[in-house]
Amino acid sequence: MTQKQAEQRLHLLGLSGVALLMALFALIAVHQWRQQRPVPPPVTLPKEPATLMLLVTANRQGKLEVCGCPGKRAEDLARVAALLKVTADQNRRRGTQVALIEGGDFLGEPDATPYLLRAYRAMGYQAIALSPRDAKRLPQIRAHANGLPLLPPPQGNGKPNAFSLRLGEWSVTLVNLGEPPSVTEERAWQQIAGALRPLHHPHTLLLALAYTDRKTAEALAGRLNGLVEVLLVDDNVMGESLLTADGTMAAGRQIGRVLLASLPQSRSQVLSLMLWAKDKQNSPKLEATLLSSYGQSPDPQVKEIVDAYYAMRQKKLQQEMRQLLAVAQKRDYVTPEFCGSCHRAQYEQWLTTTHSKAIETLRQQKRMDKQCLTCHSLEFKMRGVVTVIKNRGVECVDCHTELADPMMARMHGQRPGERPTTTTVTEQICVRCHDRENSPNFDYRTYLPKVTH
Repeated sequence: MTQKQAEQRLHLLGLSGVALLMALFALIAVHQWRQQRPVPPPVTLPKEPATLMLLVTANRQGKLEVCGCPGKRAEDLARVAALLKVTADQNRRRGTQVALIEGGDFLGEPDATPYLLRAYRAMGYQAIALSPRDAKRLPQIRAHANGLPLLPPPQGNGKPNAFSLRLGEWSVTLVNLGEPPSVTEERAWQQIAGALRPLHHPHTLLLALAYTDRKTAEALAGRLNGLVEVLLVDDNVMGESLLTADGTMAAGRQIGRVLLASLPQSRSQVLSLMLWAKDKQNSPKLEATLLSSYGQSPDPQVKEIVDAYYAMRQKKLQQEMRQLLAVAQKRDYVTPEFCGSCHRAQYEQWLTTTHSKAIETLRQQKRMDKQCLTCHSLEFKMRGVVTVIKNRGVECVDCHTELADPMMARMHGQRPGERPTTTTVTEQICVRCHDRENSPNFDYRTYLPKVTH
């Protein structure tokens, strides 16, 4: 063997060794990833099979994916779909009648609506309740529902809409109260009671949905006592999160003869509403718990629909990102309408907050001076002028400070599941304006939920 051949052989052996080491490191990395990957919690089955199970989702707000943070991935639609499928399948095998229901506030950007409804059809939803915010886009929803039963809130006459599902020997009648009238409005409640009483039949579960807060809901449950068995509200009715013995989270409590229960407040949660009817003599037993999609792998069929949406969005994003980056590069003022052109649901929610009226508040109090405007107007803070007063004030970049940085703005156009992190609104951001001098009663935990979207 010549010296050159020996060197070549030695070189090949070295390359083989490097390749072997790389393969070994890759196997170790995969093993560690599998060890760290959260194992989906087993679906907890009741000791006694339920007669009925309603699986209810809500508050998706058009987000098919959320972001790449491990703690947030559970909120992805495809992972919730996996939880729904495994829960429904396991309970059906035990003889339980199962129905999937959307509880409302599911819309976000308009171009996501067809894909979201397509996913709901694939998942087997049997009813779609609309919140008052969803109902603003009722024509668009109807155009893409393709047979999905819709339950909008009441219109001008105040009469609640109802929809019935047949589940084995039982029926479930859903009633959408929308934003219900005050419990002191006697005439309105006489009309509601008159609409609900004819819906009572043997082997029928009457379930009402109301888009209101916990405090109002407690009084509402008193008004509905004897009229419905379950009242679902868009708030956390338990106050504190209470884990049950089997690791699920309690989501309802009895007020008189009404089970007051929470619609899911997180996209990763599903409300499980179960009914046991042992015999005809005793009243059925009802139980409400929250299930979590944490650790679930994406459902392939729904993941395909989500991927199709983002493939479509990517083409639009190229133009939108050019506009955003042009503004970010100049570090110029970004209007809330600019952000709202894509983030429609978040923009509409922001319009309902005091942040959107911050400049109007100053004008009403005759305090349109430089010192106040620095906090009450993003435009003034960035440009030194105020050109628009209505629907302006504490705006997107005030809280989502990363948008003011051109480099961070570049990440904005990525698909949510591919973003390595997100910047959350911290107390440090809030107290720049809500300081002791100007907001002596400011409490981050109390104030943040008022503007969250």
